[in-house]
Amino acid sequence: MNKQRIRLLQSKNFKNLNMNDGISLNNLNIFIGPNCSGKSNFISMLQFLKDCIVAGSEDKQGGRYEYAVSQLGGTNILNKDIKTPADVNFCFHFSKTDTIPKGLNLDLQLFIGARDSKVTIKKESLSDSILVQLTPFYYYKYHDIEIGKGVVSYYDDSHARSSHFERVDNIPNNSLGLNLTHSILEESKNPPERTPIYKVSRELIDTITNWHFYNSNDMNLNKIRTSEPKIGPSDIYLSKSGHNLALIIENLIQADINFEESLNKAIRSIIPITRRFRPARTGLMSINLQWYFEGFQECFYLNEISDGAVRMICWAAILLSPKPPSLLVIDEPELGLHVSWMPILSEWIKIAAQKTQVIICTHSPDLLDYFTEHIDDVRCFSSKDSKYFSINPISKTQLQGKFDDGWKLGDLYRVGDPIVGGWPW
Repeated sequence: MNKQRIRLLQSKNFKNLNMNDGISLNNLNIFIGPNCSGKSNFISMLQFLKDCIVAGSEDKQGGRYEYAVSQLGGTNILNKDIKTPADVNFCFHFSKTDTIPKGLNLDLQLFIGARDSKVTIKKESLSDSILVQLTPFYYYKYHDIEIGKGVVSYYDDSHARSSHFERVDNIPNNSLGLNLTHSILEESKNPPERTPIYKVSRELIDTITNWHFYNSNDMNLNKIRTSEPKIGPSDIYLSKSGHNLALIIENLIQADINFEESLNKAIRSIIPITRRFRPARTGLMSINLQWYFEGFQECFYLNEISDGAVRMICWAAILLSPKPPSLLVIDEPELGLHVSWMPILSEWIKIAAQKTQVIICTHSPDLLDYFTEHIDDVRCFSSKDSKYFSINPISKTQLQGKFDDGWKLGDLYRVGDPIVGGWPW
């Protein structure tokens, strides 16, 4: 079964990024660039879309969207050279799947007002993502001609050979229309099988909801070490702080008979004297992690283990999971890790990219060394004026001679090779 991936991301007038032509995404994506070049802004576009669907208050209309906007930057999302009122545009292109054979294209146009300083949705549409198609099929268009109104496509018959638009009213412009589609169409007289947006929106929402974002700086090592989560919740994804590590390892072991063995193999690669690493019950309802080493009868607990080793266990649980998220984004996974673990971490990242879509942002030449053979998956944030940054592929053709001479990608990054880029000068 083809899984839905995000294949192209475009923006216009958004902060310091020059992405009018869009950035293509593979299953494995490694981003490099200097600080303040826009890597976090790039990630925030993806986080914004997820927040619009799952974050904030569910009780108040617009709660999710308003939270998402505040996390994105509020009225500060606009390119600094543009005065309000003005628009910021985002376009998300999704790959085809077995049930969506032409893929999807979600377009958002946000309006930043001059007086009230609000960020509202000016236009939103969902269509086929075949870019060469002159007249794509639109599942819906909201606020296209008038704010608060729009049209939705319906098939003319059960064979889906032709379609027509029907008008819908009372669409709030402080909520993502994709998230409201089912409630908007509740009064429609058309059956679900003649309303293509029903099935499409559910699959797309499920995909985006399953995106997961991690930043090494957000990991709370004290919580990871001291937490003894209760048995019962069905968590299979590590929280941003990492406090539920023991629980997700327990649940993944229960869900996949091979996971405990693969996890122990991974942990032996970082600490060879490991005999066994496992979750264990503490009392009736809690769980913690026990680590057994050769030469020791007693087990060790995470509060007795180094920061770097704890971080690597977190990455192993995330990257080697038999049930990965639909998109996995990790910012600076190398933080706090010994250089000797970079080949191991890179291998875990490559394994994860075989099962799902992965985005990694890194400053580490030691990690980059091990993606030399994956140069086509590496992108660099670069700028001609140090104000606005583009995201560009690295020329494999120009670097091939240096690779043949024994240079690795990280070597070229260390010496500031201009073809590789990633440096602030």
